[in-house]
Amino acid sequence: MKILYFSQFYKPEYIAAAFRAEENARAWAQLGHEVTVFTGYPNYPKGELFEGYEAKSISVEELDGVKVVRSKIAPSPNRTMGGRLKSALTFFFWGLFNITFRGKKIGKGYDVVLGTSGIIFTALLGWLYAFFRRIPYVFELRDISWLQLQIAGKTEKSFSVRVMRFLEKFLCRRAKAVVVVTQGFRDVLAENGIDPEKITVITNGVDVTPRPRQEEPGFTLSYFGTLGVSQNILATLPYAQALSRATEGFTYLLIGDGAQAAEIAQGVAEHPYIKLLPGMPSQQLEPYYDHTQLSLVALKKDPAFCHTLPSKLFQIMGRGIAVLYIGPEGEAARLVRQYQCGIALTGTAEEDLAQLSGIVSQPGFMNELVQMGSRGAEAVQKHFNRTQLARQYAALLEQAGRHGKA
Repeated sequence: MKILYFSQFYKPEYIAAAFRAEENARAWAQLGHEVTVFTGYPNYPKGELFEGYEAKSISVEELDGVKVVRSKIAPSPNRTMGGRLKSALTFFFWGLFNITFRGKKIGKGYDVVLGTSGIIFTALLGWLYAFFRRIPYVFELRDISWLQLQIAGKTEKSFSVRVMRFLEKFLCRRAKAVVVVTQGFRDVLAENGIDPEKITVITNGVDVTPRPRQEEPGFTLSYFGTLGVSQNILATLPYAQALSRATEGFTYLLIGDGAQAAEIAQGVAEHPYIKLLPGMPSQQLEPYYDHTQLSLVALKKDPAFCHTLPSKLFQIMGRGIAVLYIGPEGEAARLVRQYQCGIALTGTAEEDLAQLSGIVSQPGFMNELVQMGSRGAEAVQKHFNRTQLARQYAALLEQAGRHGKA
């Protein structure tokens, strides 16, 4: 099967969308499929082109058996809505130019086109390519943007929310199949008139092997990822302070970048146990995982996030590390409790802190963290293995390709 995959973010960028796209594309190539990824030039999160790249209108390289077509983009730091919109729109318009006039670089003969969103304009670009070439189209919806905008303060009747709802529902209806990453997203789309029979849940996953934990003095709570409004890391500082009082040699390690990074940096002096480092590629994070006893997954406590399953949850579980989830009641909390792989705090700040203090004060707390990590790693191998999920995804793409050409 010949697959064309539209994703604005891709290796070597270190963001969940890039990890999912790169891991799926590589797995499909290893299964014998011919995979091309149409993406931008790597610049996330700082808005600076990575070393070795020059922003031409279009260029082609090969990574891990995958053909990667890079289309021009206006790099912009991922710290404001305006910056993110600038990157998304320039990728769309340069992409539209390239799929129209530079088709030889992209190739031909594709059996199926996959467009991923996150950023709706990337998925729309993929649909336009498929529509004009009469190729079956599959729409991957990793986040529901009209809900995200309401979390950010937009009203349900605002122009931006109405536009995003229209575009996402439009692509859902035009696609041969729709892929979502949680059951909750499937339910939301079905409630909004999308045929549930065409929606498939393929969660995030990971292919990692747990490494030996480092036995050393101290206790490290880590967070690796975006320091943005959705994660609301600032609200986790009281939890870290409680752990600092309850554990010896406590460190709160934050590695990432985003809208709250500057505010967090101001707080480092006030809380000497906080260590803040800039974002880095996933392979460079491994030594920090090795020294972590508990790793954080955080979401703003808004009901709109109840269907969200952050990909970092699986990254933590797969490495055999206990999870500290702080966020709304929903799918992430239920998963942590189902597999007994960590601590889920979903109440008020006062309720959470009382619960956390009670857990930490129990005899054998450190041994229980080790057991939580082991249970998480086992769950990933059985249910969230990226290779197994990629096989399921490839079968869906093949079915959509055959159905579209019937």
